[in-house]
Amino acid sequence: MKLKFLLVLSVLFISCSNDKKSSEAPKQLTIIKSDILLESTIDKPFSSPNKSENITLTVSGKTILDGTATFKVIDANGGEVHCETFPAKNLIQSDYKTANSSLQEVHIKEVVEGYFVEDTLKNIAQLY
Repeated sequence: MKLKFLLVLSVLFISCSNDKKSSEAPKQLTIIKSDILLESTIDKPFSSPNKSENITLTVSGKTILDGTATFKVIDANGGEVHCETFPAKNLIQSDYKTANSSLQEVHIKEVVEGYFVEDTLKNIAQLY
């Protein structure tokens, strides 16, 4: 009887002292879209006047001013036609270069929101 009690007690201690618990899920790092701070999208022709493509400008990162802007064009088949990344600060127009950081941040938001106004798109398409 004492032998069974000692055996049960020792099994209990061994199982409780196991540092590697199989029930714990492994920790994984995944990158999700939560780091996208600003995004503006339009479906319009870009590389060819007869094809509608998805054009997106996103700003991602920890803050808008320290973030990265990505200008991407995706065709109807899901293929990448054009992709360009650059510091989000490059979106600041010359009038706002000397403004304080709060005004610069608001300005970048306005630039991204108004990026796909018809005149802006024509100017971009002429560059390529």
